[in-house]
Amino acid sequence: MGKKSKLMIEDWEIGQLYWNCLKRRKKEKALKDVVLKYREDFIMNKDIYFFLGTTRQYHSWSKNPFVITGVFYPPKEAPQRMLQF
Repeated sequence: MGKKSKLMIEDWEIGQLYWNCLKRRKKEKALKDVVLKYREDFIMNKDIYFFLGTTRQYHSWSKNPFVITGVFYPPKEAPQRMLQF
């Protein structure tokens, strides 16, 4: 626990978000826009689940062959109130 890892994201939707941002801005600004979207919208308003997989070419020799193959982000549910009797 407490170990940090960096994983590549191969999710189609985040890639498309980046390409859409890149049409409007330069590369560095487009990357910042994607991070901003995740921080201000997805993290604040949605539960985020990452689907992990491995890539065959790195599976046998890489320290961490895992990549994020998909992202699922349903809206956060409002906390339920305790019933009072």
